Amino acid sequence: MSDLEPHAVPDAVLEALGLEDDPGAFDPYTVDSDGWNLEVSGAVTDPLSLSRRDLESFPFETATEDFDCVEGWRADDLAWRGVRVERVLERAGPVADEPHALVRALDGDYACSFPLERLSTALLALELDGEPLPLEHGGPARLVPLDDDDDCWESIKWVSAIEIGDDPFGGDDTAKERALSRLE
Repeated sequence: MSDLEPHAVPDAVLEALGLEDDPGAFDPYTVDSDGWNLEVSGAVTDPLSLSRRDLESFPFETATEDFDCVEGWRADDLAWRGVRVERVLERAGPVADEPHALVRALDGDYACSFPLERLSTALLALELDGEPLPLEHGGPARLVPLDDDDDCWESIKWVSAIEIGDDPFGGDDTAKERALSRLE
């Protein structure tokens, strides 16, 4: 596995996946039975609730990226594999005039706002370096922005929802604040 450094898995994520008593029991291939779905909602024609199996029906892409953390470490040549967000959004059918999206983590607190055009280019990774994405690195699904202008806090672990709207979700965007709080 890569030299990507893990962060502790929040209790809320473990609870949502039914793993509070045994975090080691996480199996990316059976996580559907534990209740994980990707919800796509808001200003869309067809709200979605996608299981891992549903996501596996989309074409997969692989992107190799370096990851620079605000904490001062770097992981080189990470091979992320998953679904381009654009494909998921095409199925949901965004209808907002100047669309933005809020991507939420399973912990219910961590979220990051993106212009929809920028989010569309990101990868919803289900694998890392040829293996199912482990829980400590954001499994079952992690958002991996693929543009050159990304910040580490935009690589959202434990993705559970994408909400589409007309305006930026500034007040709900907690990602940068939470990431920088680890430096204090």
